[in-house]
This record gives sequence, structure tokens and C-alpha cells, in this order.
Amino acid sequence: MTALGDLDRARIGELHAREAARFREARPRTQAMLARARAHMPNGTPMAWMAYYGDPLAYIDHGQGPGFTDVDGFSYLDFNASDMAMFCGHANPAIVAAVRARVARSTQFLLPTEESVAVAEELARRYPVPLWQFTLSATQANTEAIRLARAVTGREAVVLFEGHYHGHFEEGLVDLEGGQARATQRGLSKGVTGRVRIAQFNDPDTLRAALEPGDVALVLTEPAMSNEIHLLLPEPGWHEALRELTRRHGTLLAIDETHTHVVGPGGATGLWHLDPDMLTIGKAVAGGVPMGAYGVTAELGAELDVARNVATGGTLFGNPLSAAAARAALIEVLLPGAYEHTTALGGELADGIEAAIGSAGLPWTVIRFGPRSGQWYGPRPRTGAEAHALTDDQLTGLIRVWLANRGIWEALPGAGPTVPVPASKQDVARYVGAYGELLAELR
Repeated sequence: MTALGDLDRARIGELHAREAARFREARPRTQAMLARARAHMPNGTPMAWMAYYGDPLAYIDHGQGPGFTDVDGFSYLDFNASDMAMFCGHANPAIVAAVRARVARSTQFLLPTEESVAVAEELARRYPVPLWQFTLSATQANTEAIRLARAVTGREAVVLFEGHYHGHFEEGLVDLEGGQARATQRGLSKGVTGRVRIAQFNDPDTLRAALEPGDVALVLTEPAMSNEIHLLLPEPGWHEALRELTRRHGTLLAIDETHTHVVGPGGATGLWHLDPDMLTIGKAVAGGVPMGAYGVTAELGAELDVARNVATGGTLFGNPLSAAAARAALIEVLLPGAYEHTTALGGELADGIEAAIGSAGLPWTVIRFGPRSGQWYGPRPRTGAEAHALTDDQLTGLIRVWLANRGIWEALPGAGPTVPVPASKQDVARYVGAYGELLAELR
């Protein structure tokens, strides 16, 4: 509970209890579905993390355009964009048509099809790495990148930055706790913390110290840190220092664009002219159909020759269905005009959030990054450690359930609202209005 502004904590608790009860009571079909599901699914959900954040939780029936509708008939504008996976929008006609056509021609052969060639060509056109391989998620793409880096360098350690999230693999579930690298969840191997070092984003000194032993295979980072700690933008000179230090120490650099590729055709890598050895991506790259991808330099691509026997691959990796969806998303939906539209609306969203913060007299800072916005509960932080100090689970939980009761599905705690491609000015205005009403209630 660290949000600045002399907030009434009892009032936040009362509002959350009231709004959560209102949400649950209005959705008897969701409550019945949860009761039925608990007999055969822990927490009543297909994956435990779906229940992690508690209220609001709804069972969903269908989605269309910028939003979706639950089994009780309540519709929501999806400003979470399903954690960026549905940035193209729900049931996008181009993606639906591509998937329907591919399903009719079969979805798996354990052999390549033309769709994957087209996707690799388009990704190589957008990003500064020419050779691509495919997985079913960005988590798996990051796992493959780490394995390739270890195979090439002969080193073991990986460097991540405090507050990171790159997926549900062992190294990715290590972060700082009390100044020490620790597993953030149960079930990891006991030795995993010895394979990971945590530095601070925007802090070359901590990165230099992490690289100094000379045993780091890979630095994996988002170009702007997101997801777990709202959105932490790079300071001037940070990416230049990151690239220079990794090269000096013989360490490979991977940029994870999974959350940041929504800012333009070449993601933040193109926006800031970055030069990684590897690039990973997932979520909206296939319009929400499961797919991840990783691109590498020509030199690293030679290491992926089948005769080199790097530990990569999966039976459903590179399947035709994912590739067909990705081709439609990249070539028919995620065009320059779509990025211009969402960036303009993202600016309007940020303006509205900033105005609401100002009207409430709160000492908060608005976030601006293409179609993404949100707020820091204080001054803009520089590092992940500073960002963690400004998180506030109680307040973020209230914002989510308040907005849900007003037909807006807000981002997962720690992220921030994103304007999806089908959204309109009216959708943004609706978000801003509901957000402003809440801040007025808190003051």
C-alpha cells in the first residue's frame, strides 16, 4: 500500500467490498459455473492464475471487436486486450477467415507449409534479425532463446531485470526479494537461483556487476519493462549502454517484444533502432491464436542447423493453424494505419487519465507509450526497484472491479490499459469517464 496522495485506506477497502459484492451478485451464471467447475478444476478455472487476482472473475461467452460478453450477458470493453494477445480485436474477420480456411485443410502435418514462410518473411521485414523459428507462446520462445545462447556461448547464467516477466519458465520465475535472487513461486528446481542474476533496468552499474564474472550467456529484457510493474520506459542512453556492455562481455542480447510490439510495425525495437542478437514475440502476433516466435542473426541461425543438435522444438511448434492466423494478423490487420489509430487513441487515453489525476489533486504520473497508458502512483520511477515501491495491490484491485462494474475490463494488476485496434474515441471516453468517477470518490 504505497500509492502517494494521503488516501483513505478504509474507504478503499469499503469501496472494493461494495463493488466486488455488486459484481458477484449480478452474475449468477458465472457463480453457478464456478461451483460446477470446482468439482474438476482447482479454483474453478482452467489455470490457477486465472483465479489469482480474485474479483472480478467472470466466465466469458463470446467476444467481438474491442470487447467481450460474459455468460450473464454483461459486455466489457477489453482494455486489457487479453494481456495484449487480442490487440487485433476479438473475432477479427481477417483472422477468423484465415483460421476457418486452414482448419478445413487440416491443422497439423509435422511438416512445413507455405504460411510459415510468409510469416518468417514478414517478421524479418519488420525486425533486424533475418532468421525465425516458431513456438506456441512467447514463454517457449524465451526458453528456446536461452537454450540457444547457452549452446553458443558455453555459459550458464542469465541476466534479467527486477520486475521482469518473460513467461512461465524456470529462470523467468526468479526475481529479487530482500535484495536476493529468489524463486517467485513454488515448484522450481533448487538450483535455479544460481543460474539467474537480477540487475536494475536503466542502471548500467548493476548490469556491469552482473556481467563481470564472465559466465553470462544471455541478457533477456523487454525494450520497455511492462506487465509486472506497470510500464517502465528506458532512459536516454540505456539501450546503448546495454548493447555495449553485453558485447564487451561476450554476452548475447535478446529483446522480448511480446508486450511492446503494439507500438509500431517494428515494435519498440524499430522505434528506438535497437540491435539485438535475438528477438522474441508472442500474443498478438497471431491475433490471439497460440503462437510465439524468435528471430536470430545469421550467425546464430547457423547454430540452429539440425546437425548442431540444439535443444529446441515441440510437436505443435510451427503448426499451420498458428501460422495462418499470424499471416492474417501481420499482413491484414497490424498495418501502419492500425498503429497510427491506436497510438492516437492511446494519447487521448493518457490525456484523460492525466486530467482525472489532476482534478483529484493526486501526486501521480501518467504513463504514455503508443496505445498503452495508465498511472504511476507517484513520480515516474527509474528502475524496477523504484517501480515496485510504487505498486499498490489494494488500489489496483479497486480500479479493476470498479471499471468492470461499468463495462470496462482493465489490465491485469501491474500492467496498464491498452487501446486495441477496433476501439473508438467513444470507447476511450467511456474509460476516462469511469476512471475519473472513481478518483472523485476517493477524494
